Formats: sequence, C-alpha cells, structure tokens
Amino acid sequence: MADKKQTKEFEENLGKLEECAEKLRSGELSLDESLEVYNKSITYYNFCSEYLKKARQKIEIYRPETGTVEDMENI
Repeated sequence: MADKKQTKEFEENLGKLEECAEKLRSGELSLDESLEVYNKSITYYNFCSEYLKKARQKIEIYRPETGTVEDMENI
C-alpha cells in the first residue's frame, strides 16, 4: 500500500479536515472565516479522498468458494 510518509500525510490531513468541520459546526466564525476554513477543508478532503481511492484499488478480496482473489474493482 502507501508508504509511511503518505500514511502520515493522510492522517494529518484527516485530522485537519476534522478540525475544519468542528470549527464550521461551532457557529463561532464570521462568514469570511467560514469561507476560508471551508476552502481549506476542500484541499484536505481532496487529499484524503485520493488516498482512499488508491488504497481501495489495491484491496483484494479472497473468495473461499472459488479459491480466487479478486480486485475490488471487479466487484
């Protein structure tokens, strides 16, 4: 799968995305601040989404009834 650096980046970006969500839910930000946080959250979301997409493509499912391994893309 991904190397340790990419995994760490994913975890950091996911944490930042969660922080953005908390800030936006708090209702304590001005409109301008909310827009700024929202725009940052899009960057974090895109990184995490791409990481998970690549990880999903690498997942394989073992089918004991046939004794085969299938890629997730084939399911």
